[in-house]
Amino acid sequence: MKVVIIGGSGHVGTYLVPRLVTAGHEVINVSRGTAAPYQPHAAWAAVQTVPVDRAREEATGDFGPRICDLQPDAVIDLICFTLDSARQLVEAVRGQIQQLLHCGTIWVHMGRASRCRPWRPNPGGPLTSRASRRPRLRRICWAKPGAQGCRSPCCIPGISSGRAGSR
Repeated sequence: MKVVIIGGSGHVGTYLVPRLVTAGHEVINVSRGTAAPYQPHAAWAAVQTVPVDRAREEATGDFGPRICDLQPDAVIDLICFTLDSARQLVEAVRGQIQQLLHCGTIWVHMGRASRCRPWRPNPGGPLTSRASRRPRLRRICWAKPGAQGCRSPCCIPGISSGRAGSR
């Protein structure tokens, strides 16, 4: 399967990309191109990295079509932080790919607390403004592509990988 990972050089991608490559998938990492993975791995030699400034290309409406031009079977979006970003990508890939995976954050379930307890959501609401947008992002991803033949699950990792303060 040809998999495009948007933001694949960060926390999650550092570990996800090598696993996909070693499982036999062709992986394209769409990134600003400024960061190296947190951990070296031989699998990165097989990964094509496509430098893209997402914000700039979204402003011109070119980001979604650019992802489609890579002709992926699946897209994993690790860095979708706004509703407009989600809409643009969902609209572009609808009917073009088999799978769109949106990676959210456990912080949508956390209120402001001195101790985080992911297993007990805090009714106080999301911890950050970025996290407060995540439930709406999930609804966009779930509502649109499915009917047109593209599955679009959302994963919500409980812990970011990598060293604290490393970026």
